[in-house]
Amino acid sequence: MAGAGLALSPVAGHARAQPPAETGVPFGSAIQAEYIESDPAYRQAFLDYCDLIMPMNELKFGQIRPTRETWNFEPADKLVDFALSHGRKSRGTCHVWWNSTPDWVEALETPAEAEKALVEHIERVTDRYRGRLQSWDVVNEVVANDPIYDGRSLRDTVWLRKLGPRHIPIAFEATARADPAARLVINDYNLEFAGAEYDARRRVMLGIVQQLHDRNIRVDTVGIQGHLYTDHTIDTEALLTFQAELRKLGVGLMVTELDVIDWQKPADAEAQDARAEAILSDFLDAILADGPPEAVIAWGMTDRYSWIPDVLPRPDGATMRPLPLDREMREKSWMALLRKRLRTA
Repeated sequence: MAGAGLALSPVAGHARAQPPAETGVPFGSAIQAEYIESDPAYRQAFLDYCDLIMPMNELKFGQIRPTRETWNFEPADKLVDFALSHGRKSRGTCHVWWNSTPDWVEALETPAEAEKALVEHIERVTDRYRGRLQSWDVVNEVVANDPIYDGRSLRDTVWLRKLGPRHIPIAFEATARADPAARLVINDYNLEFAGAEYDARRRVMLGIVQQLHDRNIRVDTVGIQGHLYTDHTIDTEALLTFQAELRKLGVGLMVTELDVIDWQKPADAEAQDARAEAILSDFLDAILADGPPEAVIAWGMTDRYSWIPDVLPRPDGATMRPLPLDREMREKSWMALLRKRLRTA
């Protein structure tokens, strides 16, 4: 297996953190195949800090199956092997995501063809990693970006246009068949903030989960991505209500893509990190108040590699600090806060 050749030693000049603990809420992070070999300090950071190491992009539909005839499992295999061979757990994201749908799916002409392609993909990929991944983000970002402004509950996607809302239960049932032991997650963003738009997103998410529950279709967990904007406010009361409603349905909660987006306020590293620590503290207060989540997973470990500067750059062009370690792999104050809160939860 690919992981067998990745025995590691601490990187010179990199202060090794305490190994992952056996108690508390598991902490994990998403890792990228393109850096695991080329950057030893990056690779080591995951072993120093993480209980769970998961592929960031390598298990997504478009990466796994870019054409109808092509299946590319090598990058995902390498990352899952890396995690498991070093005693870490792993999980999968994601089967259905609007932003990773290859062109050949767009070209499918009938609902029957689309359903066949979706089920075939999910069953083959899930079965390949059966027993190796704790959970799957089955459906990702299916809620409309702003249900009030958009005037709709669900995001307009290829799968919605071809199959209607039933693509959601189709995906959950196919994943459950392929790996009955994996926890099944519906994952989305902007579920934690205060405001009418975010209230609407929470209502839509609860409605989807309720409808699946009413049809006896298993969904185990809601994933809150946790992309935390420092100019937003965490709605603690709304999150407590949200978690209570999920608990009535027997559904858990997980944080799946934690990072900090600080693009509207002054660019000073110390101030940026203080704002990050403040919003993270508020978020953890809300998430932990109703009992521990299943896991908290960061969307990367180091500022050296993050999607945020490319997609949401600061208008002033200043350096962004979205992740727990800086570009030199130094631990930030909010990483220490995160570890402490999760270990004692």
